[in-house]
Amino acid sequence: MKHGVYGRKLGRNKDERKRLFRDIARALISHGRLHTTFAKAKSVQAMVEKLITKTKRATNGSLLEVKKTLADLAVEKKLIEMAKTRFAGRNSGYTRIVKLGARRGDASEMVYLEFVDAAPVAEVVKAPKKASPNASKVEEAEVVTEKSVKAKKMAKTAKSTK
Repeated sequence: MKHGVYGRKLGRNKDERKRLFRDIARALISHGRLHTTFAKAKSVQAMVEKLITKTKRATNGSLLEVKKTLADLAVEKKLIEMAKTRFAGRNSGYTRIVKLGARRGDASEMVYLEFVDAAPVAEVVKAPKKASPNASKVEEAEVVTEKSVKAKKMAKTAKSTK
């Protein structure tokens, strides 16, 4: 009996599982949100939170562990930047799991794995709308359809009176 054995196998051997977790962690860090199954999200969530904590610690050893785990320079730089800015005031609980419901094919529980605070979004100022030259054509088309509806009604009334 295997009492007290921690972790999910997810139908994979050790190397495949390690690769899967690394890929999911990279995707989450680069995109900020990930659509996956509940079991995979629960398995990866602890790993991602530990990576963020190690990045915030910023010692040589902890940064080497992060580099070894992620194995992608661009994602590593993005994680370091996020640790300095987004997660500076937070000690733990960097990610959350939002349940979406069952997947249609096999009824697996689908979730979003995302960071707790939303990524800062630059404000977009919309320019005022100009009157388009096609606007008069649209109005003319509406008038034409109204006339054709009236003509049809008059034709029906003329038939019914005969």
